Amino acid sequence: MKRSFFNIFYIAALAGMLTSCEKGFLDRAATNQQQDKDIFSNYETTNQVIANLYSRTPRVLRYVGGNSMLASATDESKDASTWMNSFRFNNGSWSGSDNPIGNSWRDCYVAIRQANSILEGIEKYGTPDDPNNPGFLQFRRGEVFFLRAFFLAELMKQFGGVIIVTKTVDINDLTILNGKRSTYDSCLAQVIKDCDSAYNLLPAESWEPEHSGMIGRVKKGVALALKSRMTLYAASPLWAIAGKTGPKGDISPQKTASDPEKWAAAAAAAKAVIEAKDRKGQIAYQLEPNLAARQAMFISKTLTSREVIWMRMKDDNQDFDRYAFPFGSSGWSGASPSQNLAGDYEMQATGLHPSAPGSGYNPAQPFVGRDPRFYTDILYNDATFKNRRLEYWSKTDTWPVGKDEMSTATDHSRTGYSMRKLVDAGYTVNQGPNHDFHGIVYRLAEFYLNYAEAQNEVLAAPDQSVYDAINAVRVRAGVKPILVGTMTKEQMRDAVRHERRIELAFEGHRFWDVRRWKIASETETALWGMKTTKNPDGSFTYEVVKVEDRPFAPRMYMIPITQDETLRNPNLEQNPEW
Repeated sequence: MKRSFFNIFYIAALAGMLTSCEKGFLDRAATNQQQDKDIFSNYETTNQVIANLYSRTPRVLRYVGGNSMLASATDESKDASTWMNSFRFNNGSWSGSDNPIGNSWRDCYVAIRQANSILEGIEKYGTPDDPNNPGFLQFRRGEVFFLRAFFLAELMKQFGGVIIVTKTVDINDLTILNGKRSTYDSCLAQVIKDCDSAYNLLPAESWEPEHSGMIGRVKKGVALALKSRMTLYAASPLWAIAGKTGPKGDISPQKTASDPEKWAAAAAAAKAVIEAKDRKGQIAYQLEPNLAARQAMFISKTLTSREVIWMRMKDDNQDFDRYAFPFGSSGWSGASPSQNLAGDYEMQATGLHPSAPGSGYNPAQPFVGRDPRFYTDILYNDATFKNRRLEYWSKTDTWPVGKDEMSTATDHSRTGYSMRKLVDAGYTVNQGPNHDFHGIVYRLAEFYLNYAEAQNEVLAAPDQSVYDAINAVRVRAGVKPILVGTMTKEQMRDAVRHERRIELAFEGHRFWDVRRWKIASETETALWGMKTTKNPDGSFTYEVVKVEDRPFAPRMYMIPITQDETLRNPNLEQNPEW
């Protein structure tokens, strides 16, 4: 046991050496040649350092500062406690000295530097292959190429075009240390290049038991998934034209910027994910067959869903349930869904938005007859959860306060709803058993919708393949398919955006989607909830009420670069209007 502990401590120390720095995030790792040789002359220590690099990927479920869901920084949901980082997005108090997500600029560059150190160390010291699994060294190199691309893409999502670094940097190399930001499209080209390098080295997906040790590590399909997501973002209005010549997005009111070649590239990248093959030459990824299986996928401990392309292992623990559970279930009411979102679920019988004429929506019974995903995603008044009826009503002359009361009190839902989609209803707060949540980074449903969006923009009108892609997601959910030939290009664009809003709710997409589409100035201005009153006869009356106004300015389409970095590097230009 002592020797095992020493080995773990030694490997952790080596990983720390690879990421320490003297002057800034771009400085060369503070290891000497002997330390580098100790790491990279041995397969196992190299493997452990790569595992450490995985651990630097940002959290999936509570992405914002490690305590909030990104959904609560959008019109999807609202956190209940003011100490949660999402509140700073909501009240407009974020700035170059306060990124609620965290010190992303530094963290991503530390990870990129570690990736560069690993790739160089393997080449310089001739790292031997895994003696028990020939070929695994090339898999590990593929993982590092992917992770370098992943961290660069993370910088792009937040800040736009950044400084591209593909080698460890000497502390005297002012050309790089004081470098200028590259164009967004140049950064995209580097992401694609690294994804292609990763793809050529990585194994294809396998569902055989003998490959269970590879769960959580990236495969070929993961490299394709990152390419798809980033080419889609690059084709979107925020970046379609502006990304070609500069690092900053187009934050003007103009929303129609488009480039057919970019959309075609995005469509092809999404199609490649959908058609990816496993090691047996069969289609690698499949949608779960129904909503029950989809629901189980989010809390699965077996990690065998064929819809999941990549997950962040042990992304969160039982505290995530505590964060999201209703107050009456000893929760903190985090990520309480908004009426903005709840009101957008279609009516199942008609396939129409509740506000559409003839939809069948009854405001006196707002939770009846909705898209089946409404019931798997959202907890509402009088819904059954953990063997009891939820009570979001306030105190009246007739009834005492409901156990889950909609209130501004600590840990109470601000919106009259709670999130069901990602929580484990089998867990009871403070009673255990302890368990882990694995955060899904990529799943197949996203790429059907990526394809539908991009291919629709390529054409004058949606073709069969566009309808097939969006309907694959809709039919699985139990909602009406969209009939082929019934929509214009503009109508299909709206339909795809709606489908992303519903299918991908709470999964961290909305924040980036409303920015790349440049509709955040419309969607991120007010948050609404559903007030419930319990009547003397035990029935309920429902009223849509405003929860809060939220400020949104055009500069918020992009996140400001950390102020310390702009002061350190005189050539590092800040994002517009920050």
